[in-house]
Amino acid sequence: MKTLLKNIAAIFRILMVTLPLTVGAQSNSTVSAKIDESLKDAFVNPKDDPRLPRVLLLGDSISIGYTIPVRQYLLGKANVHRPPENCCSTGHALARTVGSEPEHLKIWLGTNKWDVIHFNWGIWDTQYLDKKTGMLIQDENKVTPDQVRCRYSLEQYRTNLTQIVEILQGAGTKLIWASTTPLMYRKGARFDDILKYNAVAAEIMKERGIPIDDLYTLTLPETKTWQQGDGHFTPLGSQKLGEKVGKLILDTLTEMGMAKPITECPSRK
Repeated sequence: MKTLLKNIAAIFRILMVTLPLTVGAQSNSTVSAKIDESLKDAFVNPKDDPRLPRVLLLGDSISIGYTIPVRQYLLGKANVHRPPENCCSTGHALARTVGSEPEHLKIWLGTNKWDVIHFNWGIWDTQYLDKKTGMLIQDENKVTPDQVRCRYSLEQYRTNLTQIVEILQGAGTKLIWASTTPLMYRKGARFDDILKYNAVAAEIMKERGIPIDDLYTLTLPETKTWQQGDGHFTPLGSQKLGEKVGKLILDTLTEMGMAKPITECPSRK
C-alpha cells in the first residue's frame, strides 16, 4: 500500500509540473495562431499587444494589397489594423450607412486611440461614371468624354478630402498621406487625372504639415514588373509598397519615441 501511495504521489507531482507548461503552450499557440492569421488575411486584424503603438491603414484595394507586407515589416514594432473593407472613395468615407449612423470614416476610427494613421483616397474618385445613369463605366474605351464624368470633380475631391483630414486630425493622431498610384491603362489626358488629384491632395497636406508618402513616384518607373494591367499590384509590387509604407511608419514612430529602428545584423568578421 505504501508503495502504491508513493507512486500516486509521484504521478501527481509530475502532473503539477507539466500541466502549467501544457496550458501555457496552448495559450501561446492561440496567440500565435491569431498573429499568423493576420499575416495571411488583410481583413483579420491582429490582437493588440498593449506594449506596442497602434497603426491604422486607410485606403482602397491598393492598400489592401500592401497591408500584410506592412504588418510583416512592423511585426513586433506596431499593431497594424485596417477596416475590413475597401475604403473606396472620399465620398464613401464621409457617407453614412443609415441616416443616424456615424460616417464610415468615424466607424473605421472607432473609439480606440491610434498613434499613426496612413491614408489614401484617389483612384475611386477619378473613376468614370455615366452622366445619365451614374453607373460605373467598366470599359472607358467604349465611351466618349461627353458621356462621362469623374465620380468626384477636383473641387469636390478637395472639399471631401479636407473634411476627412479634419476628422482625422480631430482624433489627435500622427497622419501620413499616401499619394495615389498611377493607372497605366489610361492614356493621354485621362492618364494625367491621377496627377491632378495628387496635386490637390498635396496642397491640402502641405497646408496642414502632413508628410506625404509618395507612392506614385515610387511605382511609376516600376509598373512593368510591379503592376498588373488593371492597376492592381503583383505580389512583388505589393511587397515593395509595403516595405516603403512600413519603413516610413517605423521612422515616424521612432521620431515619436514609440519604436526603435530596424538595424541590420552586424557583419561577421
